[in-house]
Amino acid sequence: MMSLAQAYPARPIKTIMTIGGAADLVARLVAKGIAEPLGQPVVVEVQSGAGGSIGQEAVARAAPDGYTLMFSSVSSHVTPYFLSKNVRFDPIASYTPIAKVAESILLVIANAQEPYGTVAEMIEYARRNPGRISYGTSGVGTTHHFAAVLITALTGIVWVHIPYKAGPPVVTDTLTGRIQVGFVILGTLGSNARSEKIRVIGTNMSQRVSQYPDLPTVTEQLPGFEPSPTWLAYFGPAGLPQPIVQRLHAEIMKVMKLPETRSRLEAAGFAVSTGSAEDVTQMIRRDMAFVARAVKAAGIQPE
Repeated sequence: MMSLAQAYPARPIKTIMTIGGAADLVARLVAKGIAEPLGQPVVVEVQSGAGGSIGQEAVARAAPDGYTLMFSSVSSHVTPYFLSKNVRFDPIASYTPIAKVAESILLVIANAQEPYGTVAEMIEYARRNPGRISYGTSGVGTTHHFAAVLITALTGIVWVHIPYKAGPPVVTDTLTGRIQVGFVILGTLGSNARSEKIRVIGTNMSQRVSQYPDLPTVTEQLPGFEPSPTWLAYFGPAGLPQPIVQRLHAEIMKVMKLPETRSRLEAAGFAVSTGSAEDVTQMIRRDMAFVARAVKAAGIQPE
């Protein structure tokens, strides 16, 4: 078995990225970092169409030889399984987990003219003014949408969901006041994080983040709230030999431990958060239960 790991890789490796947006930085940092020690180019190919399902299915069908990897998130790896009747992959059975590398930082933002500066204050305002708040997300069935659905389930507030096709217009319309509240990732907020027209009122994370150390999480402001999963992780097709898994995991972890990697990811709105292959499997089982509950609470019917 050791000879397999020593002989691998003998040709270029392709990483299929099933998500778009700012996560591209993470995939390319890892690709560049592992290429030299592996002695082969690592090419990143974006296949984020159909909510990531096109790329997910391509990797599920690929040979388990270590030359086709996948970089995905809960939005492409787990959510489509519950939203589509025709999904052709299983979040667990179709893949071999390799490593968790990071988390997207989810924020709740508000137009600065609104009379609330925290999620708790927003909830109280919504209770007194049912239907007054419109909130934007990057689409029905996204982690952002699930966060709002769970807030609704816990509080009973009445507010209006405005689904967009991506995160940037959510930021723009919150900034201009077209909507009052937005659910976005920090990477999408970008330079608008310093705008006086936007106020960050909470982080949809399990703990406070370095970019906003004084900002309470939604859970701190709303006991019982369960943060949406935001992980980014690497996989291979089912049946990937363990010596190859171990080699890839080791090289990826070396990249993630570099101070430069951490600083670049944090500047782009991500948090370094690593885990083993076993951790990834447990994480997916937990997140499948979370998404199932959120889909039911939202009343979403698979299409």
